[in-house]
Amino acid sequence: MGKRARSRSDAGEGGSSGEAEPQYLKGPFGFQRRKRIPFSERERLGHEAPGSVLRGPPITVGCECGESAELRYGTRWTCPGCGRSYDTAKIPREDYEKIRKLQFRYRLLPIVVGAVAISLAVFFTLSGNIFAVFVLLPSVLVLWFMLLRPPHRRGFQKAISDLPTWDLRADS
Repeated sequence: MGKRARSRSDAGEGGSSGEAEPQYLKGPFGFQRRKRIPFSERERLGHEAPGSVLRGPPITVGCECGESAELRYGTRWTCPGCGRSYDTAKIPREDYEKIRKLQFRYRLLPIVVGAVAISLAVFFTLSGNIFAVFVLLPSVLVLWFMLLRPPHRRGFQKAISDLPTWDLRADS
């Protein structure tokens, strides 16, 4: 979390209500510094659960009482608020496989572009042509962010909009 986000959360803007107040320690020369949080207790900055690329994206289930949860395919969830039970195995397996394959296919292009750029950088470095690396890396970034990524994202958005959605009902 950067300085701007910390100042927002300290001021009460945009922070979640369940967060504990940050603790500060007295540093050298009278400066305050934030107490370090162990790595295992830190908040995940990514928005995905581990393994969601190969096993498929999580399914968001919203209960009628307002509670919601992100579940894996085939998982049963009981709402803590009202006790209703939802089963994601009711979603047709073929439809979920389409979503999983689509997501994987659209994640493959950035990985390939990065792998090609890194392999070229290693090749130029080992061949003694360091200047080419300083030309290669910015040009690959410009190529990706200005030419390849916008149509790639538009295609992904269009492909996602054509996929089916489901309305899971609570089990009786």
